[in-house]
Amino acid sequence: MDSLSPPCDVPRWSKLPSDLLHMVFERLGFSDFQRAKSVCPFWRSASIESAPNNQIPWMILFPEKGKDYCLLFNPEENNKTYRIQDLGVNFANSHCLAICGSWFFMRDPRYKLYIMNLFTRERIDLPSVESQVGMLLIERTTDDMFLVTSKESIGYKYNQEDLRIDLPFFWIDQKTKDYFVTCYLEGRVTAYAENGDKFWKQADLKISGDVVYKEHKLYLYDYKRDVKVFDFSGDSPRKIVETQVNHDPLCTKGMSRRVYPELGDVWDIKDTHLVVTVKGEFLRVKSIVKSDGDVWSFRIYKMDSSQSEWEKITSLGDEAILLDQRTTVLANAVQGIKRNSIYFSGIHHDYVFHRVWSEKDILNYSLDTHKIERPPPSFFSNVQSSDARWFVPN
Repeated sequence: MDSLSPPCDVPRWSKLPSDLLHMVFERLGFSDFQRAKSVCPFWRSASIESAPNNQIPWMILFPEKGKDYCLLFNPEENNKTYRIQDLGVNFANSHCLAICGSWFFMRDPRYKLYIMNLFTRERIDLPSVESQVGMLLIERTTDDMFLVTSKESIGYKYNQEDLRIDLPFFWIDQKTKDYFVTCYLEGRVTAYAENGDKFWKQADLKISGDVVYKEHKLYLYDYKRDVKVFDFSGDSPRKIVETQVNHDPLCTKGMSRRVYPELGDVWDIKDTHLVVTVKGEFLRVKSIVKSDGDVWSFRIYKMDSSQSEWEKITSLGDEAILLDQRTTVLANAVQGIKRNSIYFSGIHHDYVFHRVWSEKDILNYSLDTHKIERPPPSFFSNVQSSDARWFVPN
């Protein structure tokens, strides 16, 4: 009787050469990459040395606190939605501070800080908030409060339940896991930590606007519309660039008028972000919405060659802005990215006057047409969301 088994010398797709599999994997988008590595143990092993060819922004939707899952929206796959489940009780009660690739900078209810890869579940615990080296000391009291003491101000000491962690930003190398995490702590000092640190280091860098970290450089934007760049590749930060705009907001707008929401006042809510492009240029992006509305508009300014003036621009060319990451991507190099547009997910800090984040804040804004495109309503229909961000999974 003839055997139904294939001859031993017939090649099997499950035993393709690793080099060939790597060539295939590196041409796949993120979703197809995940499917391919699930084919068999050999393909999964080969995928470890590869990375998907993906720069298309996805949307992550965080449900209400206490839910240990999240939803992912992929615009490229006919608006397909994925659910990632069983992320754990700690994740379910944590708050997302910032995102880099597939890594998320999280804070749990007791202010334990960590970064976590959403897909591999790998977690890196950061130094405790009490482990500070610098002018600001933080202690946790017996009643689970925080005692904050400043060395530079005699008698400056107070107790509080929550800590102010403003302008969080982080970067991580996807392969080596080298990372840099920073935030503006208690409105007084810039705290930062790198891989291997057992404590938070502090730098006397005042931040009154926005912050970006890229290629060992920290970019600070202030209320005078100036940008300062500090090199963090050495033992201590070193200033290497400072623009000379020196804008005085009182000279152009005067004092802001007082508004009374209870009397029906309507006003503009504005937020400004610094963006560092793929070429290293500075952009200032202003987002604007009425206090009683959900129709966003945007203005973009580029630092001129003299580094003393912001020039208004109306086109990004073949780039697109990922405002959550404070960067741009080349849209002409990747099919699926909307060129000359802004990927926006709302204002995420806590000091927006009388306005609550909503799902209508999630959008892509075209600078060509000035039109807004939002995820389909079905994406939000089965979950009570608490936050959402655009990110580039890898």
